Amino acid sequence: MAASSLYKLLRSAIAGLERDVDTIQTVFDIGEEHGRKVRLLAYAGYRNATTVRMKGRIVRYGKPLDAGDDMLVRLRAMLAIYNSQELPGVTVHVEGYGQSQDIVTDEEGYFDIELIIDQPLPETTRWETVTLSVPDGDVPDTQVPVIAPGKDQNWGIISDIDDTVIETGATNFLKNWRRVLIERPQDRLAVPGAASLYQMIARDHIAPARPFFYVSSSPWNLYGFIAEFLENNSIPHGPMFLKDYGIDADKLIDSGHDVHKLQAIRSILAFYPQLRFLLIGDNGQRDVAIYTQAVREFGRRVAAVFIRDVDGSCREGTGGASLAEIEACGVPTFCGAGFESALAVVTSLDLDRPHEAAGAVVQPARP
Repeated sequence: MAASSLYKLLRSAIAGLERDVDTIQTVFDIGEEHGRKVRLLAYAGYRNATTVRMKGRIVRYGKPLDAGDDMLVRLRAMLAIYNSQELPGVTVHVEGYGQSQDIVTDEEGYFDIELIIDQPLPETTRWETVTLSVPDGDVPDTQVPVIAPGKDQNWGIISDIDDTVIETGATNFLKNWRRVLIERPQDRLAVPGAASLYQMIARDHIAPARPFFYVSSSPWNLYGFIAEFLENNSIPHGPMFLKDYGIDADKLIDSGHDVHKLQAIRSILAFYPQLRFLLIGDNGQRDVAIYTQAVREFGRRVAAVFIRDVDGSCREGTGGASLAEIEACGVPTFCGAGFESALAVVTSLDLDRPHEAAGAVVQPARP
């Protein structure tokens, strides 16, 4: 797929989805005969040779809010993103890879798609498409991107988001509340060196040579916000593994950060047994402990661990001991306040060695 065509696809399938606090745009409306307008939110998917996976959500349409520069209006617009009104029981139709399927949204308005296919992976990594529609609505089809890792690659990347690629100050909400609640994607700053590091690994942020996956405890409501930030900073897009939050009392507290992220990492590594993965995170929200457990379970399927040091303690205490444990398993690590100096480490990792050589690494059995 040409870079310009892919760019337009990602813009149409991503930039309009729960997008930002400037203009919360509709992807499409289901006719007035239903007595309500809705939005189809479709999140980028991924596939191997036998299975396509993707996720999305149906929510009630809300009038777009133009936040402008007014702080209170921006806050209201951001809260509107978090307080989406899900719509259960809506049928979504999927067409792709010679398959078709109808999915009904669950009580939270989500739908999970898994298509069984028989289609070898392409020679080089590329974005493909699946078509979604709402059978009961007179609406245009929606093309959704699906990443297909190339057979020429032996590496994938799993990255955290907050304070790994986006400066959020998540570890000190009182100090950084304005950044978290008010700033728009174009106002946010990338972690120093993150864009250069990710571009070096991807080669082309629109059509990355290697697949990127983003694993975070940020809510699905911020998918479009994050996607626009990545685009603004020329950081490669990729499937995201986010969490279901809301402003209801039973959703506000995060009780499963470690479990969510570790399960996502396990799922990705199991889905792509031919790939080794570079894990990138920070030491502000237990990424070091999570990645250490991943190394214990998968050994050198984890090819390297890069940690952004948010407070200068990366090599101290429990975190320092965990990094030492990772290194003792033969997995290279990087730890720094930014990722500028990580570029030399990436070069030493020999990402471009033949796929057959990478596959020769002996993998330990999982406990």
